[in-house]
Amino acid sequence: MRLAALFLLLTGAAHAAANDLEIWRLGHPDTLACSLCDGSAGDVPEAGSPGAQARFHRLASTLGLAFVPPFEDAAATTGQSGFEFGISSSQVVLRIPADAWPTMETQASGAPPGVLILPAVTLRKGLGGSLELGAGVQWLANSQMVALSAQLRWAVVEGIENAPDLALRAWGTRVLGSRELDLGAAGADALVSKSFGLFGMMKVQPYGSFGLAMVNAFSTMVDFKPTAQDPSRPTADEQMFHPISMYNNRYWRAGAGLRVISGPLLLAVEGTLAWGKNAIQDAPTTAPDNFVRLWSFAGRIGVSF
Repeated sequence: MRLAALFLLLTGAAHAAANDLEIWRLGHPDTLACSLCDGSAGDVPEAGSPGAQARFHRLASTLGLAFVPPFEDAAATTGQSGFEFGISSSQVVLRIPADAWPTMETQASGAPPGVLILPAVTLRKGLGGSLELGAGVQWLANSQMVALSAQLRWAVVEGIENAPDLALRAWGTRVLGSRELDLGAAGADALVSKSFGLFGMMKVQPYGSFGLAMVNAFSTMVDFKPTAQDPSRPTADEQMFHPISMYNNRYWRAGAGLRVISGPLLLAVEGTLAWGKNAIQDAPTTAPDNFVRLWSFAGRIGVSF
């Protein structure tokens, strides 16, 4: 909790950073009660913006997958008395249309950044009985968005000579720091790894994972005419995007990595790919499905006891 508070304090001190969201720039999905929304006589309703809900779905899905925690774990647990602490940096290759990336810097018209950088701090603690808990705090650079994550892992097979370790894991993430977007993700996967001794001085642990990631999102009331105000109808220009249910917004996710442990020192690298095609919830039936694919790479340094 102290680490989370520190991250929130640091990011909260930076006002209006380049990657902070202005989701009103996606357009409003439904008809607004006004067009000018400044109190002018005869102001008529404004039809919904074509594709607005699809852009919201693309933005939320991309960010949700980017914030999947980089635990960079082998399948074996740390053991009942074990403990691991790591500092990571994830680089997410961003492929999203400009009109679906409404930030302070791009304003939904400039080119989105090619790579998102997400530093993270992660912890692992063995519970015994082949169970383990993990927690992480992750920050999107140049923004006020912070993600809090947790995982529970059960090592089905571990510590058997000449056999790989196998584990099942469930995880969840909640993203904070965006005033108008409530974003979360959850998933489960299977991990397999094998530990090899090297020169009697270190352990090398290649590992792989495959599973499912789901993204949930909804907006608060959004002011779609921030430069105008009708004193007699102050909420006439406000509206919410339609919620995105994680059950109907599912993605496959696969990863592979390598950990090197020498004494207490740990180094790790990992690459992951998430992909999937989902219907845009509450969009017209003629709207095409959104296909989202996201590559990410992470490096980590830590200590393991």
